[in-house]
Amino acid sequence: MASLVLELQQSAMSVDQHVKDLLRKAFVVATKLGLEDFQAWCTAEMNGYTSEVPSYRMVKGELKAWNPYNGWIPVIMGDVKSQEILSKRAIGQPIGELEDISLNARSGALQIPLPPRIIETNFSDSEFYRLGMVPTLLVGKNSVVGILEAVRNKILTWSLDLEKNGILGEDLTFSKKEVQAASNVTYNIENFSGVLGNISNGQIQIGDYNSIHAELKKLGISQTERNILEEILDQLPKATDNQRDGLLQKGRDWLMRNASSLGTLSETIRKWFETV
Repeated sequence: MASLVLELQQSAMSVDQHVKDLLRKAFVVATKLGLEDFQAWCTAEMNGYTSEVPSYRMVKGELKAWNPYNGWIPVIMGDVKSQEILSKRAIGQPIGELEDISLNARSGALQIPLPPRIIETNFSDSEFYRLGMVPTLLVGKNSVVGILEAVRNKILTWSLDLEKNGILGEDLTFSKKEVQAASNVTYNIENFSGVLGNISNGQIQIGDYNSIHAELKKLGISQTERNILEEILDQLPKATDNQRDGLLQKGRDWLMRNASSLGTLSETIRKWFETV
């Protein structure tokens, strides 16, 4: 009879096996073994991250703006630390979307637009922006491929750990002994971290809103409501005590208006307000 774990290893080693399909197989194995942490990781990779992301999903690119005469030109900020922060981005999209991007990208660089609020705060006074050249983040296609390879390698390593502990499975089932053995082993998946920190001089905080923007759109939250939330999260880090109270109340009102559409994401956003 075929071993489910050994089959997973073979799939992980095959360059012809799509990572999104590999994740589904890993999800089946984790579910049948009752390994909730690995199951949750597979789910997040398949459906996308709504809050914090693993460190291997942090990518770095170059800030550039499109000049109609000279093509892409570098964007140089006076604050080196701010430029460093804006050059990094958390990629929370589902693994299937990233795989499609890596396969279908026409060039070696991918464009990741900056949120309007960040552009306004950091570049509205710059000459190139007044001339209609909007900064964006260009990330090498190899960065996306790196995320895919990190996921593939984690599944391979995990499946090898299962085999090492005598957990192989038969067809689509595992014995009670194997399930018990799996529960007694700790499998290190990934340390999760925040998306990005604060830009120096208290200018702006980015990361949290960026990480949920796609999910808010998917849930049907209107553009107006998304803009309101982004503005609240943008202003909170630099607000005075009196301003903070008003912003937090505005945030609570926002949650109440949108609670029926947010589902479990509502709890994530509420915790952000509590930690400010």
